Amino acid sequence: MSLNETLKKGIEEFKKGNFSNSEKIFTNLIRRNPLFLPAYSNLIQLLINQGNLDKAMKYSEKLLNIDKNTEKALFYKGIIKFKKSEFDKALSDFKNALIINPKNHIVLMNIGISYYRLGENLEAIKYIKESIQINNKNELAFYNLAVIYEDEDELDLALDAYDSVISLNPKHHDAIHGIAQIQLTNLDYINGFKNYEIRWNIKGFEYRHNSIKKLSSINDLSGKKILIWCEQGFGDTIQFSRYVNKLIEMGALITFEVQSPLLSFFKRHFDCEVTNDASRDKFDFQCPLMSLPFVFQTNVENIPQIQKYFDCLTEKHDFWKSRLSLSENKINMGISISGNQNHIKDKRRKINLDYLLNLMDFCNIYLIQRDLYKDDREILKKNKSINYLGDDKSWIDFEDTSAIVKNMDVIVSIDTSLIHLSASMQKKSFLILSKPADWRWSKENIGEQRWYNDLKIIRQKDKGSWQSVISELYTELKKI
Repeated sequence: MSLNETLKKGIEEFKKGNFSNSEKIFTNLIRRNPLFLPAYSNLIQLLINQGNLDKAMKYSEKLLNIDKNTEKALFYKGIIKFKKSEFDKALSDFKNALIINPKNHIVLMNIGISYYRLGENLEAIKYIKESIQINNKNELAFYNLAVIYEDEDELDLALDAYDSVISLNPKHHDAIHGIAQIQLTNLDYINGFKNYEIRWNIKGFEYRHNSIKKLSSINDLSGKKILIWCEQGFGDTIQFSRYVNKLIEMGALITFEVQSPLLSFFKRHFDCEVTNDASRDKFDFQCPLMSLPFVFQTNVENIPQIQKYFDCLTEKHDFWKSRLSLSENKINMGISISGNQNHIKDKRRKINLDYLLNLMDFCNIYLIQRDLYKDDREILKKNKSINYLGDDKSWIDFEDTSAIVKNMDVIVSIDTSLIHLSASMQKKSFLILSKPADWRWSKENIGEQRWYNDLKIIRQKDKGSWQSVISELYTELKKI
């Protein structure tokens, strides 16, 4: 069998998912002819696909040694380094590949994506637009352009780019999801929540309870057994739990499946069965919690308002009051400055602890969060007067969180579950938002959020700058 025939067989095995066989074929081809470049290229692609990055790098170096002018080897090296989050090194390899072939639209796109991951959005946009000029049929280039425009808070331009993706591929789920979030930001809730249902076709979203008929209408629900199950984060569960009360008012028999840390807290606040495992029960319908706005055909005028605010247990309140060493002379302020460090947007929304040190003159600060970034922990070591609750073993679940919140004079938080809880408890609360913000909070020039009546939002005026936010927060706190 000729080299090309064997290569074709290896590619066919790869397409079938027979990766082990495919790797053996490509490796044997290289042994037969160490100068047969297509075998290297296909083997490297296979290894990258399998996540075997070190081995892929080894063969990329071998390919580059055979042909110093092969853009493929440099491109593969860039991809490998990108996957290792070495974005500056990846950028260097991509640019070297571009020198060999300045018209390679794939390389141009990857240079743009690397700049994006390095936080240099304007450079990213420049290279991706150049890639599109060469090839305007690459949906991935338009998609990445849309994501970057969205990150720049240029939502109209992002929508245009997403529309270009959809024109090339009407079933591009991630693009539809992106459009949905912009629509929701723009308070177009009817179309936004409809398109938001596409999330179940996207990696990372897990649809459970498939065997139960999905709730699609709010008509004739009296006496129907309905499972409502939580999804995504604690804040989402708190925010959208108001729809459960609407269903109860309609006479539906609701079982509300929530995350374990919310279990006890929600059991006290909802007149229905609350559980963390409803797998053995039988139901007429089921619905993910964040699909209820779509089922209810929610618009900006009919968002269910909180009719019964959350509260804490008296014994929990008293326990934490004795434990917190509250000040009588200063404002007792509970804050959250960062969220889940694995969240792709957490570094953008987080605020460094040192920004808040000036508030210590008149505030007794409590950090109400489970974890901290390394730099904030270093600040804590130097400022023993800041109270960090994340290591307190008495803090178990939201019964404790609600009691801590109740004991505070004010809550200041970035976009985390803490702000949803405090606003749902009618605690004086300030939400400090990065730019751009999550769709839940809309845009200042479009109209303030409609979910919590008394929540005060302080937004970044310039992307990445917290100076104006802290200044405004300082002014607001001095009024208390």
